[in-house]
Amino acid sequence: MDQKVRIGIIGCGGFARLVHVPNMLASGRYHIVGTCDLDLDAAKEMQAQAEAQYATDDPQKIFQDSSIQAVLITTRHDSHASLSVQAAKAGKHILCEKPMGLNVAECRAVAEAVRQAGVVYTIGYNRGMAPLVMEAKRFLAQDQAKKLIYHRIQAPFSVSHWIHDARIGGGRFIGEGCHIFDLLCELVEAPPSSVYASGSTFLDPQIVKTTDSGIVTLTFADGSVGTTLIASDGCADFPKEATEIYWAGKAILIENYQRLSVYGVIPEGEYRVSLKEVDKGHRREIELFADAILKGTPPPNGLKNAFRAALISFLAVESATTGKPMEVREDDYAV
Repeated sequence: MDQKVRIGIIGCGGFARLVHVPNMLASGRYHIVGTCDLDLDAAKEMQAQAEAQYATDDPQKIFQDSSIQAVLITTRHDSHASLSVQAAKAGKHILCEKPMGLNVAECRAVAEAVRQAGVVYTIGYNRGMAPLVMEAKRFLAQDQAKKLIYHRIQAPFSVSHWIHDARIGGGRFIGEGCHIFDLLCELVEAPPSSVYASGSTFLDPQIVKTTDSGIVTLTFADGSVGTTLIASDGCADFPKEATEIYWAGKAILIENYQRLSVYGVIPEGEYRVSLKEVDKGHRREIELFADAILKGTPPPNGLKNAFRAALISFLAVESATTGKPMEVREDDYAV
């Protein structure tokens, strides 16, 4: 198929430059028309990288460009909801990096705008599309036993990082924890029913005013339990992530999305897979987003999944503040 998705990029920082743009160019299914950033020099740098037609510091130029079918939004978190709503009203399909919004009202506004416009919407929860996670799900699908899951996500986030600012980044539970809450939901077929978080500020509390680290536990309707450890005062020399899954006398270990070990499943004993490099599912996300636009297939991580993990992140913050478990109701993230 020669048809390509004509896309505009809003937010020309390092993540888009190093991850999304290379994946789009390698895919061969995208034509990057325009690049936009408040820093016009950054937009021009990405324009050259992507061989785009123009660079701008005004998102309205992207929204008003009738040749653009879709937008990639990779700005700071406080603008995600507003830009998504504007994109939907302009009739553009949307791939927005997480989080969907910084509160329930923002998420509802995005969902309503997308529904009314009838555009494709995808949130950047890529980990459920990682090759080794998909391989793990193949084994998990063999029986319906409830699961016990532990996930670690640790990294050094300096006190000056904007993610800790509740108004801009939402804090670590909202700004990044949503990734892992989505992953846990992807690994368990039953819906989440409650969330309990215990955490505080492990960095300098004189500077960081949000909960930057803690342990969050999700309980699911089938009795499964998933726990994630989120650490902001982490160690750069130690692998950022790992996932352990236990069910029905079996076990799976995923090490940093590069190595998979499965125990107790196949007669031959241990089953291992190793990739040449870390793959968190970004390439597959780009391909599935193109499929949704060009072929009409369901988008990866559409509105319901986007809202589900966002709601869990808001409830996790509330739980860490109050010390109480919070109920997760499907009706609250239904779209």
